[in-house]
Amino acid sequence: MARLAGVLLAFVRLALGEPSGTPPQPREVVKGISYGPMPCKEPCWVSQDDFFSQSAKPMWGARGRGDLEVIRQLGANAVRLYGNNPENTHRDFLDEAEELGLRVIPGLSDYDFIQSPENCLTTDFNCYAQVKKSYRELLQKGFLREGRYHPALRELIVINEPDLKLPGMHAPVSFCRGILSAVDAMLDAEKSMNLTGPGINFTVAFSFGVCSTCGNYTSSPALGQMTMLRAAFRNASLVGYVPKNNLTKFYDERFHNSFNTANPAFHLQEMFLSKYEKEFPHTPVMIQEYHNPHGDVEKDLRDVLQMAQGSKLLNGVNFFEFHVRYDKGGSEMDFGMFQLGDFAVQDFDYFGDSFKAWCLVPAKSKAGEVLPTALMAAYGGKELDFAELCLPDPRKVTLTAQGYRSIAEQRRPEKMQIFVERLVTHMGGKVSDAAALRTFAQSFDRRSIATVNASSPGPGQLRPFSALVAELRRHPSWAGWSESTASCIADRRSHEPAVGSAVGDACRHLEIIQCHEVPSECKSNIWGVADYVFGVYYAQHGGKSPLEHCYFNGSARLGDGEALAETKSACVVPPTWRPKRRLQSDHGDMGFEAQPLELLEEEEEAAWLLVPALLAGVAATGTMGALMSWCRSAEPPEPLASPISEKPITIQVIPVASHQSLSSMVSVSSTDLLAQTE
Repeated sequence: MARLAGVLLAFVRLALGEPSGTPPQPREVVKGISYGPMPCKEPCWVSQDDFFSQSAKPMWGARGRGDLEVIRQLGANAVRLYGNNPENTHRDFLDEAEELGLRVIPGLSDYDFIQSPENCLTTDFNCYAQVKKSYRELLQKGFLREGRYHPALRELIVINEPDLKLPGMHAPVSFCRGILSAVDAMLDAEKSMNLTGPGINFTVAFSFGVCSTCGNYTSSPALGQMTMLRAAFRNASLVGYVPKNNLTKFYDERFHNSFNTANPAFHLQEMFLSKYEKEFPHTPVMIQEYHNPHGDVEKDLRDVLQMAQGSKLLNGVNFFEFHVRYDKGGSEMDFGMFQLGDFAVQDFDYFGDSFKAWCLVPAKSKAGEVLPTALMAAYGGKELDFAELCLPDPRKVTLTAQGYRSIAEQRRPEKMQIFVERLVTHMGGKVSDAAALRTFAQSFDRRSIATVNASSPGPGQLRPFSALVAELRRHPSWAGWSESTASCIADRRSHEPAVGSAVGDACRHLEIIQCHEVPSECKSNIWGVADYVFGVYYAQHGGKSPLEHCYFNGSARLGDGEALAETKSACVVPPTWRPKRRLQSDHGDMGFEAQPLELLEEEEEAAWLLVPALLAGVAATGTMGALMSWCRSAEPPEPLASPISEKPITIQVIPVASHQSLSSMVSVSSTDLLAQTE
């Protein structure tokens, strides 16, 4: 006890002085939303809680439910994230957030801290080894772009509520040691990746609980934990840690404080902010989770944002949370501002498990307040028609008979126009006359059939999707067409599991290559593999009918200039591509090289010219072998027989990688003859 008292006294003494630092720069108040969209409407389990990975794209991506777009429309400028798996790429999420003008606040997973077999609890709260490996992978898988932090990243939460789980509020020395060792590891991970440019800020989201053993703030929520942590960063020996980096310098330059709270706004000034601004005059602070489910949500949000605008230190808030977490149950279900509806925007594979991206339905507070409306009013968002969230969207439905019917049955001509334009684009066209497109689309709108199309089956009946496709194949004059020249590539608006499945489907139907022979430069990720496989499949079908041969339920598209910018040129296969051909013996290898279609006839003619030379070489080799055998023996030889009369030589014309590989398919003497012939 005496030792603990001494440690706490040292903490208090160190916490009293706040050295001068760089004053905060002009800032935009953060109006964020906490995002952890568990994809189920009942208690469930997922193998990974990585909701900003590719596997979760059907929820956050523009082609799926479009959660990031909804967050932006509500008026938010940031999104806070929770768990992740460092093995997964997060670049696409960050890119889409950047495109929408959203800042991202990710957090490290709890896996290294309390869940893995070798978590920090097993290493006396020294988390260095666990966190360094994981954070380096996160940097590699999207957090860095060209050696610098991705511009969408605002700050990073090292750990969420360590005072409740590492191991708890009763052991501040332990959770401080865990935090310091984790930060130390993250700084070394940055060095190992040769980080250039400024580092992003790190923070720790404490609970709004009271730490009774944390020095001189034994009755103030969150402040005790923050002062203890500051003392540890100033003198790591107080928590029994020897740092590899200058953690005091890091704290002064890159560390911000954070906390989570469900208290109403009128509590915060007196209970926390007034004291904080005196104790930490140079360290910004952020409310990483904020939602009082028992109060007036709109008023609370307006008040706390006004508080942030009037403070030099309070950066803003993240509203907790995006949608109801049915998997948690109990009081946790009071916090989501959306519920999950009954319309499935998309079926998807999430790390081996099948889920549906259910549409979003506004939730209400206990007082009957529509939560997303309240948030939108406080955040200054645009008007959002929530009913549209549970209707098929012409920008997202599949370009199939089912997708077509789901739009036509809404009796909304403007939606049919969007669907038809998407279809035109996929089939290699570009609309040049919007008025003519509108007229054309109306002829396929269910409400307009009786007056526009006299040849339709009858009033109110739906013209078939095949009729729409047939008319577009005639290349109407209101669009320009480039179907014959565009390559088929993977559609980056899809997501990796769907693309991987589509590649498997294509591979089963390829006739001119095998999928294990995809060029090595295309194998670094699924997108390069898909570009090549889809391109070959499309070329195999003559580079025509992209709806049938370059769609794969939304995983493939024709490549235009913008889409091709995301590809490797070696992986893009022209629609006129054909494999180069050459002769093969029974034991030939299989390699490939692109060859324009117009050269095939000349090449095949040249190949057949080689056949006599090959046969002559084989016959000569056999005859010479028999003569030498006779010379070595005193006995007369057996009658010489032509190989041709005894067994036909198998000659095939197949794809090859190059002329050089021809030598692997014939005998030495035959190879020499072929070389001379060539």
